[in-house]
Amino acid sequence: MGHHKIRHGHWPSCSPAPVQAVGDTKVVSKVAVVGADFPQLRPTLKVSLQDQVAAGQVLFTDRKHPQIAHVSPVAGTVVDIEYGPRRTLSAFVIERDPNEVLVHETAPIDDNTEASIRRTLLDRGMWPAFRTRPFGRTPTPESKPVAIFVTATQKTASAPDPHVVLEGRLPAFDKGVAVLTELTEGTVHVCQSKEEPLCQAADRVNVVVFSGTAAAGLPSTHVDRLYPVQSGGQVWTIGYQDVAAIGHLFQTGQYSADRVVSITGAMAKAPKLVRTTLGASLSDVLAGEFAPNARPVFLSGDALTGVEASFLGRFHDQITLNERPAAPAERARRTRFNSISRALIPKTALERALAPRILPVPFMRALSVGDSEAARRLGCLALVEEDLAVLSRLCTSGADYGVLLRHVLDDLMEDAA
Repeated sequence: MGHHKIRHGHWPSCSPAPVQAVGDTKVVSKVAVVGADFPQLRPTLKVSLQDQVAAGQVLFTDRKHPQIAHVSPVAGTVVDIEYGPRRTLSAFVIERDPNEVLVHETAPIDDNTEASIRRTLLDRGMWPAFRTRPFGRTPTPESKPVAIFVTATQKTASAPDPHVVLEGRLPAFDKGVAVLTELTEGTVHVCQSKEEPLCQAADRVNVVVFSGTAAAGLPSTHVDRLYPVQSGGQVWTIGYQDVAAIGHLFQTGQYSADRVVSITGAMAKAPKLVRTTLGASLSDVLAGEFAPNARPVFLSGDALTGVEASFLGRFHDQITLNERPAAPAERARRTRFNSISRALIPKTALERALAPRILPVPFMRALSVGDSEAARRLGCLALVEEDLAVLSRLCTSGADYGVLLRHVLDDLMEDAA
């Protein structure tokens, strides 16, 4: 078992940590598939408004890659379909049936061949759990990764401990890891924060411990240390709860949308772990979790990388309740063009802000002017938006470097197509 101590990156704050025990189950009235988790996804609908849907039923497919299905986390009624620019998906909202009776197949699924595994993941809604490096997108149905990274690290003390979350689910997690080995000829790297292995040793399964700064919990750091994208080829990342869900699917035939999340933040009554559902309505999950007269901001994600949202993001395992500012902050518009209107003042903290081996100040300047080729040379293909949240916080320009990075990645992805 390898061990990597990460010294560059943001050191986590000493915010109150939740008790590491899964408490209440938060049953929600609505869930959503959120378009922000899948940039530029244009859906082909398989159901319509007011249709009744079952848990695990296909809601829509990706218009560009129709083999990739997105499914309903719960049984209920389609109550809203919201679109963004160019008919990209904004949100697909399901109102949960309070009397839902889950009826699933119970037979294990065929996993004898790589083709049957791939077909099951595509058809049964688990393919969108993967993200690629480079570009941070859902992989295409025919692509084959040179390695797969399972993110089972605890980024901060306020995040759920994967060892606690997987208690009683380790057989499903083991099965999920075994399924992943069939999707690549390379290694499945299980990246975790503690020495106690989460899965059994197996051929082409590498358990690695990452510790140190908050960057030790980021998939991009794991990829940078173990299989840099500059080495060529595409690698995939996936969260540990999704790996357990894949194992559960192949063991039982049942689609699992369970998600354990932590409720934290300055406005939370008591930080805690709760069990809820993928895409859960944050107002439902957080009911009773803050003072009656408080008006907190709901963030899907942690205090640094989270985004203000109404529903739980596909890749988040934290919900943060922040204090709402008394007045709107005077910040620059976060686009690639206006960030050059303010000076970029180098700070010592910037030089140690990123764990991947990237020169932050030249990189930030390249992003600010939209110089995609310079950003590529400096290492942008190793990153996604969450990796740059610390730069946005430290920089004096007021720019959102995650947004600027996405513009550059989209340009480079189009060039590579």
